[in-house]
Amino acid sequence: IPLGVDTDHYRPDNGDRYYAHDCFNIPKDRDIVFYSGHMEPRKGIATIMRAADYMVSHLNRRDVHFLLCGNKNNEEAVYLEMLRYSSAIDHVTFAGYRNDIHKLHRSCRLGVIASSGWDSFTMSSVEMMASGLPMVISRLQGLQETIAENINGFFFEPENWKMFAERIVELLDDQQIHDRFSAASRKRAMERFSVNLQIKQLSTLLVNGAK
Repeated sequence: IPLGVDTDHYRPDNGDRYYAHDCFNIPKDRDIVFYSGHMEPRKGIATIMRAADYMVSHLNRRDVHFLLCGNKNNEEAVYLEMLRYSSAIDHVTFAGYRNDIHKLHRSCRLGVIASSGWDSFTMSSVEMMASGLPMVISRLQGLQETIAENINGFFFEPENWKMFAERIVELLDDQQIHDRFSAASRKRAMERFSVNLQIKQLSTLLVNGAK
């Protein structure tokens, strides 16, 4: 029985289209790429920073903004240092711990998990899918159970920041693919990972086990 998410809480809502932009003074003509999770090296935040630098400084993508949640105790400092001399530093926001993640999702173009070491089947990925976000995810262990490749997201090879950036650009630029992946993410979350479904499956398992 996999992780379950409250699909009523985490859901698309166009009424919050600019919620994150307003919270963090992000220009409304920027598409937001979202990450939430821990900040230790294995989570691949450095890969996200390198992709941000490449996209903004080399591809001149001024229409993108990276929003990362989960930093604490100045953990973001080492990653912002990577962008000290990059114009991408104005296109990255570290938002710390939040209780409004579900509303932030609704302002975002896509969700990412860029882990570079090992990773499990993460709750954040299920939450992003339930909110209708297309996904770009490292091809690692449990993460490979999260999305259906080329249906609601793309995989990329761990630490390959250029491939990572190219996948993001594809979802920024191709509205048809974006919309198809978005609908598929929501559908996948509803059909496979809703908390109500997991309660039903667990109850069935326990009842049958007691017989």
